[in-house]
Amino acid sequence: MSDPMGQARALEAELAANPADEAVRAKVVARLGELTAEVRSVTRDQVLVMTSARQREFCAYAADRIITLGGGDESALATARALREEVKAGEDWVWRGRNLAATLGGFAVAAGLAAVVFAALAGSVWLVAVAAVLSSAALAAIVLLHRRQRWRLDAERVRQVVWRHGI
Repeated sequence: MSDPMGQARALEAELAANPADEAVRAKVVARLGELTAEVRSVTRDQVLVMTSARQREFCAYAADRIITLGGGDESALATARALREEVKAGEDWVWRGRNLAATLGGFAVAAGLAAVVFAALAGSVWLVAVAAVLSSAALAAIVLLHRRQRWRLDAERVRQVVWRHGI
């Protein structure tokens, strides 16, 4: 597949040259819709899925542009709205293994507080600082390992059944 953003730029240039031409507007809307299908990955069941940041970026651009131009039929607009909602929903952050993350986080906090208390009782400011930094780093690592954007989790879930990869 050639560069979809390059094709989109060419379409935009054609539209800029003929801003009042409804046929050009309809062509741009139709081709952007086709490109959103071409850039996405396809599962064995022929379901279009977004499995990369580039796919999401292009689909968000194309959906917004189709909605803005509005020069297609109602089904094209409905498809663009649904695609925009899919992109927006994929941006939500969710926990992967919430119970495990909560347990590990609680353990990191409790161990960190215990280490800080024992270091303080021992009278060592240096050990208090080290314990605080280490427990904070452990808690940050737990969050980074267990928190993902929804689209990444969905992409991981369908990885095994992707038949054709998009961009």
